[in-house]
Amino acid sequence: MIKQPHHFTMTDFFKALLGSLFVGLIFLFKGQVIDYAETLPGINLIWIFVVTCIIVTIEIYVLSYKFVKDRKARPFREFWAKRFFAIIVASYISLYLIIYLYGLNNILTPLQILKVSTAIFLPAATIGAGIEILKKKYG
Repeated sequence: MIKQPHHFTMTDFFKALLGSLFVGLIFLFKGQVIDYAETLPGINLIWIFVVTCIIVTIEIYVLSYKFVKDRKARPFREFWAKRFFAIIVASYISLYLIIYLYGLNNILTPLQILKVSTAIFLPAATIGAGIEILKKKYG
């Protein structure tokens, strides 16, 4: 039997959302992430976002796309786009959901909320959402 990744579904999106929600909760309330994130300069936020996007792209290739047999029928850009944007969107939705559920939006400014969510974005996207979408068994 040839192992191949199945096509992307809404179930995969919700798995990513739950995975990043779980990881986001762990990182948000561990240590002093909020205090640390407030001191991050803008360039570091940009680098966190860029590095996260690179890691997610590598995860998509290594954990899924390398198992695609007919690459002409399923080009990487199409395979990547669905998974990549689902991971990014699910991660930010889950992080903002955590911030608003716990009322952190009442004590943080919009800029601080952006900094906190971006600081936690790397583990939430790469560990939580990325692995959740890409770890499935192929068959």
